[in-house]
Amino acid sequence: MQPIKIYNGPHGQGPNPWKPIIIAEELGLPYEIVWIPYSEIKSEPYTSLNPNGRLPAMIDPNKNVTLWESGAIINYLITIYDKDLKLTYGDDRLEEKWQLQSWLMFQMSGQGPMFGQKIWFTHIHIEQNLQTAIDRYGNEAKRIMGVVNNSLHKQRQKRGLSDHDPVWLVGDKCTYADLSFVSWNTLLGTIFPGGSLDLEKEFPEYFRWHANMIKRPATKKVLEFREEEISGR
Repeated sequence: MQPIKIYNGPHGQGPNPWKPIIIAEELGLPYEIVWIPYSEIKSEPYTSLNPNGRLPAMIDPNKNVTLWESGAIINYLITIYDKDLKLTYGDDRLEEKWQLQSWLMFQMSGQGPMFGQKIWFTHIHIEQNLQTAIDRYGNEAKRIMGVVNNSLHKQRQKRGLSDHDPVWLVGDKCTYADLSFVSWNTLLGTIFPGGSLDLEKEFPEYFRWHANMIKRPATKKVLEFREEEISGR
């Protein structure tokens, strides 16, 4: 099998390309990270891969498929390559199989955009000190974490699990839906600087959930590599 190409930005600073990279690593797929300068993503030839001029994009030479948007790439990798159902469920668990899609869409429409806007107004667009925007996106980010936290707690109660047992968004195992949240979660210290978020106290289920995911060998490997790339700036 030829390596699947996944496009990423300089030093891997953006969280979205790491979402499908984590999935590829978890599935044991060969892949190649193609590093592309941000100055090149808004023009050809990259916009032929991703007309939105954002990261990531993917080329699978094995199937002659090119895709963009991290969620679409995750769906593709799961549908085409997760035949052993490592990170998903089969048609014998149809409702759970499709609930995973709800959570992936929630990550894409909720966590990613709200976390990203909080970073933007806190650290980048700072000349006007738009505190109302900082507060709005901070509140939204916490609301989203609350949705996940409450859902995990309901899952724990439903399954009769102790606080020491891992709990997942859907069913009885870690899936692509859970893992899609990881790379943005790692930025919580940047999103809420100066101790403005006590994750373990405010969202204990979320805290334990994330801790269990980043201990997974494949996910840990990707995150360690990402840190090496970022620190190499």
